[in-house]
Amino acid sequence: MNEKHKYENVRTHDAAPIAGSMIESLRDLGYTPETAIADIVDNAIFAKARNIWIDFHWNAEQSRVTFRDDGIGMTEEELIQAMRPGSQSPSEKRDCNDLGRFGLGLKTASFSQCRVFTVISRKEAIPVTYWRWDIDYVTDPRTNGWKIVQTADKDDIKLIEEMGAGTVVVWESLDRIIEQKRRKQDGEDDFYAVASRVKRHLEMVFHRYLETGKLKIIFNGIEVEAWDPFLRGETATQPLPEEYLENGSIRVKPYILPHRSKTGEDIWLDNEDRGGWDSLQGFYIYRNERLLLAADWLGFIRKRSHYKLARIMIDLPNHFDQEWQIDIKKSKARPPAALRQDLKAVIMTTVTQAEQIFRHRGKEVQRSLPRDFAFVWKEMVKNNRYFFQINREHPVIADQIAKFPGKQKEIEKLLRIIEETVPGPAVIAKESEYPDCMIRPFEKSPSDEIVLLMKELFNGWKKQGYENPVIKNKLLMTEPFSDYPHLIETLTDE
Repeated sequence: MNEKHKYENVRTHDAAPIAGSMIESLRDLGYTPETAIADIVDNAIFAKARNIWIDFHWNAEQSRVTFRDDGIGMTEEELIQAMRPGSQSPSEKRDCNDLGRFGLGLKTASFSQCRVFTVISRKEAIPVTYWRWDIDYVTDPRTNGWKIVQTADKDDIKLIEEMGAGTVVVWESLDRIIEQKRRKQDGEDDFYAVASRVKRHLEMVFHRYLETGKLKIIFNGIEVEAWDPFLRGETATQPLPEEYLENGSIRVKPYILPHRSKTGEDIWLDNEDRGGWDSLQGFYIYRNERLLLAADWLGFIRKRSHYKLARIMIDLPNHFDQEWQIDIKKSKARPPAALRQDLKAVIMTTVTQAEQIFRHRGKEVQRSLPRDFAFVWKEMVKNNRYFFQINREHPVIADQIAKFPGKQKEIEKLLRIIEETVPGPAVIAKESEYPDCMIRPFEKSPSDEIVLLMKELFNGWKKQGYENPVIKNKLLMTEPFSDYPHLIETLTDE
């Protein structure tokens, strides 16, 4: 039988979803206010908006959130289509700049946060058009259907009339943003706390648009500033070589962020305030420069404190949405099996170097350190198990050993006792629990204590015939003196 006519003589029955029940279900797809509002911004960007105004206006039960953009706007026919759930097939070929996929973003994002939303739009030289979804109207048994209503607030219509072209989206009956019990005056603080979180989310999700000036977002009258998760403006940030996968279609760019000692306190605290350095490590996946997924290792490895400085940018074109399983909310992704080995290799290279920076207080990564850099502890491997040894060739240690001729065996026993009893598990536990509270060597000691050790080496090398600049350079390549270049500069002949 021809596949096209396989059900030609079979009884059928309409099984269209009940509008009210379906919309109530769509409300629970898992949007947060942050991801929902980012979806509204996506629509404005696709409409070629250069400016977007977002306003949270508190008025107890009549509170509203409004979005206005200066994009190309819509005709009435286009607006009605945009208001239709599932207005676009996810398998349909799209414009390369399209930030959507399912044709659901405007509707599901809005339904997730409010019971009433209105869209008012105007194309250049065409009259204003407006339509509204009201969940209570749809769920009313007398309505019983997927019906939108042609109504809008007069003041909102004026906003578009004054602009010439653009779109306004208005959220009302904000039952998900403002809990029922908090809709009186005492909910104002919570309402603006949500607004603050949303603003921070937009700073990150659209940072590449904001950085280049492609887009300006004005949030409650204040221009949103880009927040770059890779700190590319910091001189101590170390970009690693980028790679291209899938025949050059997918760009992967790792970054090693600066150690705390190499960046300003304000930047460090800002990252802490955004969830903490530990939680911000991982992949950052972009589609058309819009951040989809932030700070996630995608199941490859677990987040660890000593990987905290590792962040990897992935740029995807939008035709990879299905392969990467991008969800409706644009907040989840899963790489295809064919790329997992390549991504795992990038991860291991990145976290290894990030760990070197973290452990060695912001020094250059291990492979770029001079071969004669003197660490106090040497990392050793035997039978695939790690352990640490005191470096007997470290200048200070070697100098102290040399002061006790004939006592080398006794000194070796002492060093072995120290090596065998290093409290590794306790250090790891403390570092994981309080990653930024570990003090650096001699941090709590008077500066003259470390200066005295420096002077001993300085004078010893001087007697061996080394010139002052050479000695100071040797000290800069010796742990822990390398952390105190300002003290090294004070050393002079005595």
